[in-house]
Amino acid sequence: MTATKTRKSSKPAAKVQNPTVHIVGFAPSWVETPWDDDGERWGMNALHKIAPDKPFDRWYQLHDIDEHHKEDRAEHIAWLRGSKLPIIMWPEHVEKYGKEIPNAVAYPKDEVIAMFGKYFTNTVSWMIAHALFEDRENISVFGVDMAQDSEYGNQRPSCEYFVGWARGMGKNVYIPPTSDLLKAPFLYGVEDGGALRTKMVSRQKELQERKAHLEGQAGQVNQALQQVLGALEDTQYWIRAWSMEASIGGDGNGPT
Repeated sequence: MTATKTRKSSKPAAKVQNPTVHIVGFAPSWVETPWDDDGERWGMNALHKIAPDKPFDRWYQLHDIDEHHKEDRAEHIAWLRGSKLPIIMWPEHVEKYGKEIPNAVAYPKDEVIAMFGKYFTNTVSWMIAHALFEDRENISVFGVDMAQDSEYGNQRPSCEYFVGWARGMGKNVYIPPTSDLLKAPFLYGVEDGGALRTKMVSRQKELQERKAHLEGQAGQVNQALQQVLGALEDTQYWIRAWSMEASIGGDGNGPT
């Protein structure tokens, strides 16, 4: 199997006026985005729903709207159109939605693939590659965690690949400390990963024991609760029975 080759003749686009780009995703670190500096802020998809009042300069809508916004198609298109931002879409989607979104702009997909290959598994990777294609100097990535045990964990390597490519090109890339991107549990060959694992296994055993103990207590409490509920039901029955006898009278012939 041959490795993917990129065309060395492909060059970044001419330098644009603003060298700084902040890519913003949905994970909690999006709130760390600097909103008042001179950099551009690039949003994506339905991020406007959680950051409705934040200033953005460009928007990426790479998913097919008809497929990914079946429930809110009209609302989403109205926002994209009303934002007045450049809405970056695949060329075929610009053709498909151009009349509804006149501010749609085609992503240079073929040129970017020619320059970087085809290792794209998420929108963020396409955004980083686009920033490199435009020869931006400073790239920060906020709100993009892709934790290993999350549904987006399989997308993380592609993002890290393009972060590495950017740094290899001499670009300044900032990843917030709270993001899982470019994070490792220990420094292989230098730090003792076995000690960390031993600590975590011990912690897991402790928590499992506490869980079993609490479940046992919960079972006892539930059993006691059922006994109390049974006694309460029995007591309420006798209250109703005695109330009825009192209202009828001692001889059974009605009130005296």
